[in-house]
Amino acid sequence: MKRETLDPSWHKARVAARIWLKAKSGKPLSARDKRLARLFANDRAVEDRLIDQGVAYWVAPWMRDKDGNRIRRVCNVVVAAN
Repeated sequence: MKRETLDPSWHKARVAARIWLKAKSGKPLSARDKRLARLFANDRAVEDRLIDQGVAYWVAPWMRDKDGNRIRRVCNVVVAAN
């Protein structure tokens, strides 16, 4: 499967959105999360609108497959050990 090509600013904004969602949910931020948040806060390419789009990306219940069909997004997959 080919990995999608992302603009570096958009990729950083998606990571920033995941950190923001983690903090918003009340989960503690790791040292790495805090370091990246400071880095992205000082990066002029990571704009608020891109972070808003990143949040919308992560909370969307649907996504598109390679043929353009809507499929349900699977975020948290739990595999039970037998």
